[in-house]
Amino acid sequence: MTRRKLSLRLLSITRRVLPPLAASIVARVVFLMIGVCLFALGGWAVASLAAGTSAWSIPVIIVCAVVLSLLKGGARYLEQFAGHFVAFHCLAMLRNYFYDQLEPQAPAGTDRLDSGDIMNRVTKDIDRVEVFFAHTLAPVTTAVIVPILTLVWMGTTVSWAVAAVLGPFLVVVGAIIPFLGSGSTARAARELRDARGALAAHVTDSVQGVREVLAFGAQERREAEMDDIEAHIDSGLGIQGRWIALRRGLNQAAVAAGIVTVAMVAGSEYLGGALTLPQVGLAIGIAMGSFGPVLAVEEFAADLDQAFASAARVFAITDRAPAVADPANPVPLTPGDIVISDVTFAYPTDDDAPAPAPTVLDGVSIRIPAGKRTAIVGSSGSGKSTLASLLTRTWDPASGTVTIGGTNVADASLTDLRSTVAYAPQRPYLFNDTLRANLLLAAPDATDEDLESALEAVDLTDWLATEKDGLDTVVGNMGERLSGGQRQRLALARALLRGAPIFVLDEATSQVDPATEARVREGIARVAADSTIVEIAHRISAVRDADQIIVMDAGRVIETGTYAELHARGGALAALEARETDAQPSA
Repeated sequence: MTRRKLSLRLLSITRRVLPPLAASIVARVVFLMIGVCLFALGGWAVASLAAGTSAWSIPVIIVCAVVLSLLKGGARYLEQFAGHFVAFHCLAMLRNYFYDQLEPQAPAGTDRLDSGDIMNRVTKDIDRVEVFFAHTLAPVTTAVIVPILTLVWMGTTVSWAVAAVLGPFLVVVGAIIPFLGSGSTARAARELRDARGALAAHVTDSVQGVREVLAFGAQERREAEMDDIEAHIDSGLGIQGRWIALRRGLNQAAVAAGIVTVAMVAGSEYLGGALTLPQVGLAIGIAMGSFGPVLAVEEFAADLDQAFASAARVFAITDRAPAVADPANPVPLTPGDIVISDVTFAYPTDDDAPAPAPTVLDGVSIRIPAGKRTAIVGSSGSGKSTLASLLTRTWDPASGTVTIGGTNVADASLTDLRSTVAYAPQRPYLFNDTLRANLLLAAPDATDEDLESALEAVDLTDWLATEKDGLDTVVGNMGERLSGGQRQRLALARALLRGAPIFVLDEATSQVDPATEARVREGIARVAADSTIVEIAHRISAVRDADQIIVMDAGRVIETGTYAELHARGGALAALEARETDAQPSA
């Protein structure tokens, strides 16, 4: 994406703050022009006093300088206030935009993204974009307006010939030197942002996985990987640093040459009688003041490379097409039988993958009756969890349909579907907040009694009684203060609070001992007595009382029936149960 397109994109997202941005630009123009006036006043006053032709006394000149300085300070305050107001609000809007665009991609599209890199983009990259609003738009605009005004001023009050001499130097300093090596610095900026994103992800992994790193003696390898990333960062910084140093050196030389040239041309016209000495002083003062706005271009040019690189990284995520999307004309979803018809599915692969992804579900057809409990069992990799993902529309099937109450879930709105189907995963995410906050995520209007009832259903009441803060107990980062089984049960309680007509439980009690699991199942059956329960099970012994058991293998349904029917048949279910029994530790 070109700089122009990135600029227009950023302005489109933040168009609500364009009026205060315009106010910031106007204030900056006034501030800079007053600065030029102070230089001009100084040059004119010195020359006039030296020539003995000044109609102003020194006190009058001092008063004028003080008044102009106060006005300059006021204009600077207004420019800074409006500029930072714009910048901060733009950052807030960009973060909201990022989240709004990321949300439709979840969970399928976000599960494959590195969390550390995402955090780097939503924080540091978006913070970098502030440069575009706070330190680019106004300086770029004023770098064009102020030099034009100063040249017109010099031409009308001094000499158009002197103005013509000054003009090329302003163009060189403001429009040529700042962009020397811009291609190299832009590429370096992009590589820097990518490398810093990789570094953030690497550090996040190293911190969160420190136990594993230490346990396997991988410290040196992780440090070597970090050193390699740091080398890429150093290389990018080196390229940028060399070009910045060159540009700044050339700018200082061009400014000095411009002022000297203006002084020489104005001096020669004075000697020829075309100008007065005060006019010469005025010309030198205007020339000295006019370079300030154009020098700012070089100051922000390098930062602008970083800002555009960061903006490109942000849009690279937000522009990803969601794995599933709301239909243009959604159909109301009515709870009823779940029918899966001839469904085939394979997980998408990267464009550069050497081979197509293997088929995970192959011609699966299932009927799940409403108000009943259906268990789906099978060995690891048989497609059970993938089937749950299709029921919750995390993914859409490559072929075939999934219907609820006769309505294709792809034709219903995602909001309607998620209010109809409550989902409890095997590895739930818990926020670093209180029990209450984590539960209210599912039911914001629930009372404490509702919350305690849900916790009772999943056998967490006794544990809750041991916590002095009760529902205000903080669970820690990702629920680290809880055991694996407690985290799963808390997620189950959260799902139950939805009061949905359909519950999909994806091995939601895999980390719970059999006795506790039995109590949890009794609680679920009591709370969700009239609901459809689809349970991905890890233990056959726990689902013997299911109304229907579906056995899967290699992406296909190979058996369907009650436990008694399938057990008597002595087929796949019996084989799974035998392996489960053999895997049990002996007393």
